[in-house]
Amino acid sequence: MISFYNSSAAMHSRHTIFSGCAAGLLALLSIPTAVRAEESSVKKASWETEFSSSVIGGSKFKGDANTGNVGMWDIGGSAVLSLQAKEGVLIRLGANYHRYNFVHVPGATPFPGKLQSFNLILGADFQLGEAWLARLEIQPGFYSTSATLRGRDLNVPLALGASYFVSADLQLVAGVSMDLERKYPVLPAVGFRWKMSENWVLDAILPTPRLEYSVTKALTVYAGANFNGGSFRAEGNFGSSRGNPRADNAVVDYTQIRVGGGASWKIGPTFTLEVEGGVVPVSQLYFHRADVSFRSTGAPAYGGISLKAAY
Repeated sequence: MISFYNSSAAMHSRHTIFSGCAAGLLALLSIPTAVRAEESSVKKASWETEFSSSVIGGSKFKGDANTGNVGMWDIGGSAVLSLQAKEGVLIRLGANYHRYNFVHVPGATPFPGKLQSFNLILGADFQLGEAWLARLEIQPGFYSTSATLRGRDLNVPLALGASYFVSADLQLVAGVSMDLERKYPVLPAVGFRWKMSENWVLDAILPTPRLEYSVTKALTVYAGANFNGGSFRAEGNFGSSRGNPRADNAVVDYTQIRVGGGASWKIGPTFTLEVEGGVVPVSQLYFHRADVSFRSTGAPAYGGISLKAAY
């Protein structure tokens, strides 16, 4: 059979199907994947938690107005409870917070100082026969450039995904992300995970496609990319206070692509620590309804760390 649970966490907590998108990108999806396990090992409930933070060096942005060197740091955390409702059905309940904070932003330009989201995670996984897993998930919450929670900042992104087990070493995935606030409301994505040998895995699944090498059972090194972003609504006077009223209450799509490498260290049966670094060749903010945009002209370095727990 196929188990919803992966006690070794070899999939790097890929149980979050929606990761946010920005204009012009494929959906940033993590389709449900699992490993084959005996029925006696399937749990009735499990927790997944994650804390992450990173820092990006300064880069000039061009667009509606030019900026000086704008740096960034971000921080996020999530917790998800998975409950076995019945055979073949897993209910997922949780919450997520993420904040992008830009530093040295010129005050006279419609460039937001922060983008943040606080949302619930409500969804279900379904086992369909011996080889298929599917997921439906919504993330209702507040997506804003402000620290003040407003009704118009509410949004309900939705995602659908499926995973097909060709064999124990090869899984195919496909999905679609839906967000009515985004420039492209419906975005599809496809990918696969292939265990090429005992030590090598090609994980070509958004938002973190990577090539992995297992040094030991506890230590894995990898190289790849990381797609980040989302859609956020600006404050009512955001544009007017910065010389461009078109950006008042406008939705901004944020796109960020990181390229680099890192290491993942499994600390006992529960915790996994990841450290990575590289460059950020793409960083863009686009107020698509106001026709205001900013795009990084450089590829600044970044460094990040995350701590995950599954129990």
